[in-house]
Amino acid sequence: MEKACEPLLGIATLKAFLELHDVPCECIDANVEAQDWILNADRIDAMVAAAGGVAANREFRAWPTLRRQIDRLKAGLRSWYAYEDENRYRTTVTSLNRALGVAAAATSPHIRATLSNYEDTRYCDMDSGSVLDAARAPEDNLFFPWFRDVLIPRIAALNPSVVGLSFIFRSQLIPGAVLAGMIKTALPDVHVTLGGELISAWVDIVEDTHLLELGDSIIPYEGELPLLALARADGVCGEDVPNLIWRDVDGRVHKNPTKKVHALSEVPAPDYSWARWDLYFSPVRTAAMVTARGCYWNRCTFCPEVVNPETLLRVAQVPRLAADMDEIHERYGVQHFHFIDSALPPRTMVGVAQHIIDNNRPYTWYGFSRLERVLRKPSLTQLLAQGGCRMLKLGLETASQRLLDGMDKRQNVDDVSAILRNLRAAGIMVHAFLMFGTPREVHEDAEATRAFIAEHSDCVQFLNCSLMNLAHGSPMGLDPPAHGITGVTPFTIEGRTLDLALYSNFEGEGWGRLEARRFLHREFLKDPDVRPLHVRTAAIYDSNHSAFFHAMLFGAESSAA
Repeated sequence: MEKACEPLLGIATLKAFLELHDVPCECIDANVEAQDWILNADRIDAMVAAAGGVAANREFRAWPTLRRQIDRLKAGLRSWYAYEDENRYRTTVTSLNRALGVAAAATSPHIRATLSNYEDTRYCDMDSGSVLDAARAPEDNLFFPWFRDVLIPRIAALNPSVVGLSFIFRSQLIPGAVLAGMIKTALPDVHVTLGGELISAWVDIVEDTHLLELGDSIIPYEGELPLLALARADGVCGEDVPNLIWRDVDGRVHKNPTKKVHALSEVPAPDYSWARWDLYFSPVRTAAMVTARGCYWNRCTFCPEVVNPETLLRVAQVPRLAADMDEIHERYGVQHFHFIDSALPPRTMVGVAQHIIDNNRPYTWYGFSRLERVLRKPSLTQLLAQGGCRMLKLGLETASQRLLDGMDKRQNVDDVSAILRNLRAAGIMVHAFLMFGTPREVHEDAEATRAFIAEHSDCVQFLNCSLMNLAHGSPMGLDPPAHGITGVTPFTIEGRTLDLALYSNFEGEGWGRLEARRFLHREFLKDPDVRPLHVRTAAIYDSNHSAFFHAMLFGAESSAA
């Protein structure tokens, strides 16, 4: 279960690459299709009736009202109607989320499902043994009827030799594990391989988990070359399939050497021919893209990708990137692009904007950017705005210069102030990411961040506030004392083996996470200049929907500039 706002770039890229090499490939966005299947008035009626009717559960009492609204709510998020007013948007998302909650509660009191998450108290998604237990009890899952009656027959009709399941977010792990098990039961001769960013995070420990019991193999990192080799081998594992992790008949785990495409020019434009554009909660067709693989900065001390030996930076050339955007627009009618890079290189942003201006393209776009000094130039931010940029997601993290220096962010607070004012003047929205509770943070640091955001509240439209978690494999995690960490404690849950945990608890030289949490909720988010930014930030969908508020905040004329 994850935010259903746009088709997934990864599988669109794999489809394009495989078919370029004469391997037929079909893609299914099970996330968006399953959500739409459940968010059906008649279906939830039947689920509530089977659970004892509205009177049987307090959570069901709102259902008669929600039932009358559900089609209008879905239509509102698929048109501009919900994005024209903050209160209307908030009501739409909250109500639709409650409807999904009714379906979850009618399935089981153990399940809590939202539009961006899935939890089942019977199972723990940080314990691979518990995930395997969930896979062996598929009827417990909210999506079991859709898997059984719709998806499995559809997959069977395709007669595949290989089925790949992509896991990006932890909320997808238990439903995906259930699906993997059901495919193996229904189609025992089909090779099921697991991949995606989430699965890749466990590559170093995979042989000590139960992950390989969920399918036949795992493909960590990039999937083009291994999927091509696996498909050509009709799903037969072997040493000649790069990246593949698999067990032989004697139960030994093999980790084949990794291999990647040398340049992004080897990969064609993403193929979105399979996308169910009518089902995504977006007022316009939005396509995800990348301008590079890997992060060009790759130094932030809290990020696990910094020391990942598999990180290999490859940047797309702007002419090729522009051609891909044009192809996606011409083939699928896409006009809005979401660049999902860790950080967009300034030169690439300028190139994209210039292509849009020079060729009079109707495109708009948004993505992550570092707070580079070049953004101090008003001429550059104006160019980006004229060239379709509607929002930048910026990792401000903190307004304490000493903490920024310790994170190796290489950004100056004075520069940040000037950049924010330039972006505001250009009409580019800012979705600011802040991180509290870092190891050396004290009250004065957090207070500096509060004062900075309050002072620039006219320049920041949205906030994403978090408490730092200590990521396994990050520079901080690998050398805690060097970063002010005085103690590291693994997560624990009684009765669980948390072999799939990606973070650890920690103690630092500063005031600690508890005090940071108190400050965040009691002082920062209650500041009268800060709170409106937090309240405005899209509930559940966060930055995926923030870009659609441009006309509401800057005016229709600015949005069309």
